[in-house]
Amino acid sequence: GEPESLEELLANANRLLGLRMGSRGADKGIYGTRIAALLGVVEHGFAEADWRGEVEIKSVPVIQDRAGWWRVKEDPAIAMEQVDPRIKLKRVLWIARVGGQGDSPVLSWYYQEWDSQVAVLAKRYLHHRPKGPKGTTNKGWYLQKRFFLYSGFLKSLNG
Repeated sequence: GEPESLEELLANANRLLGLRMGSRGADKGIYGTRIAALLGVVEHGFAEADWRGEVEIKSVPVIQDRAGWWRVKEDPAIAMEQVDPRIKLKRVLWIARVGGQGDSPVLSWYYQEWDSQVAVLAKRYLHHRPKGPKGTTNKGWYLQKRFFLYSGFLKSLNG
């Protein structure tokens, strides 16, 4: 069932650590859907946050650079263009999973609440671009990878 509290949601996130997500196929969003289900959260795809309208759950692929440091592989989608992305970023449970080829094991999680630092970073690193298959006219809000360098997310992975 759905977690009754934030603490229970985060405990569920702990149980995901090391879990291999399986192959993805062509659907880039399947890992996020699987992760939400494993956390006990039903994704509705609405403008509100995933868990009880309070916490957004986002899967972020990370890869290691040549020096062995984790970095975000690609800019994650936050919301469709017509949705205010600040709603989604108010409280976020970021789930770091190993990107690239393979079965994408869950590496870590990072819980973040909107504060003055996140507001500055969001203003600087939010952008919109096409979202969907090649040739789509749909647009979405994305966070540039640099957001994670300054938000604390990568520090939580790399120490």
